Parts: sequence; C-alpha cells; structure tokens
Amino acid sequence: MRQKTTFVALFFLFAGLVVAFVLHRSAESIFSLARINNAPVLGDNFPLSALIGAVIGLGVAVTLFNVPRTHNLAGEVVDELNKVAWPTAAETRVNTMVVIVTSVVASLILGVFDITFSQLSVLLANSGIHL
Repeated sequence: MRQKTTFVALFFLFAGLVVAFVLHRSAESIFSLARINNAPVLGDNFPLSALIGAVIGLGVAVTLFNVPRTHNLAGEVVDELNKVAWPTAAETRVNTMVVIVTSVVASLILGVFDITFSQLSVLLANSGIHL
C-alpha cells in the first residue's frame, strides 16, 4: 500500500511539473506578444513566467492529489500496472533487434523499388513516349 501511495504522489508531482512547464512557456509567449517585461524574480534563470507556471502547476498537483476521485483513479492505474507482465531485459533486447532488422530489410526493399521505378521513369521520359 505504501508503494502505491508513493507512485500516486510521484505521478501528481510529475503532472504538476508538466503543467508548470507548459504554463511557463505559455506565459512567456503571452508576455512577449503583449510586450510585457518578463522580469527576473529569483535570478536571471527564474523569470515571472516561471513563477506563474510553478505556482499554478503546484496548485493543480496538490488540488488533484487531494480530490478523492482523481487520487483513487491514479491508484487504480498503479494497481493495473502491477498486473502487467513486463518483459525482461533480454526479451527487450531481442525484440529491439527484431524491430531494427525488420526496419532495415523493409527500407532496403522500398529503396530497390524506388530506384527501379525512378530508372523506369527516366527511361520512359527519355524514350519520347507520352502517356
């Protein structure tokens, strides 16, 4: 149970950081378009837009964490993810190699078709035959 609560809290923390980043960039763009000075608040690397994003992002994360419905939903997601049969590292390496080899073979086949049809197009264009 403790591990589940930790994962849920980390999820909401991560979601809050994402919201903070998106709002920071949005506020930065709005300030630029409106020609509002995005003054540094805590040094040159933390302007007003970052403060706005951080405060709202943290507020959203804390609020949603404390809403029972979203908290329970996130807990159910953690429960379901614990039921997933995750592949081992060896299986992942083998499957990755299969995908890479398949992609290379497919690209070679498509490359041969492309070159063939390109050459046929050039021969047809040079032959003077108009379709």
